[in-house]
Amino acid sequence: MPVLVQIGFGSMMILFCAAIQIASAAYAITHLRKSRPFENGVTARRATIAIGAIFLLFLLGHTLHVYLWAAAFWATGALHGYEEPIYFALVSYSTLGYGDVTLGSDFRIFGAMASICGVLMFGLTTAFLVGVFARLLNARPE
Repeated sequence: MPVLVQIGFGSMMILFCAAIQIASAAYAITHLRKSRPFENGVTARRATIAIGAIFLLFLLGHTLHVYLWAAAFWATGALHGYEEPIYFALVSYSTLGYGDVTLGSDFRIFGAMASICGVLMFGLTTAFLVGVFARLLNARPE
């Protein structure tokens, strides 16, 4: 796959994953504003439920991203089978990069784009959770 195609396809994948993550954040914001779980004060139970739900929502998003990258590696012929593309996508997305499964030279840049995606999406998740925790710390206890 030519370099510019790898960059273009990888960028489209990143934008698609960003759309999923941003939509998840927007859903969480909308739900938090509607339900106002901390309006009458913060309790451990309410905080645990709210943070747990947000965490699960973003975990679902990250899992979906890994499967999308795995499908892209499989569809482009970069990796074959079922387990290998999922494993490589997970290791790349998380920037762990064991190196026991590698891509051919025609797909290296595309594989690196999965790592860029993971860094960006984990950053977005972290920023969102920091905002929620800051809000919790500033809320009055019940």
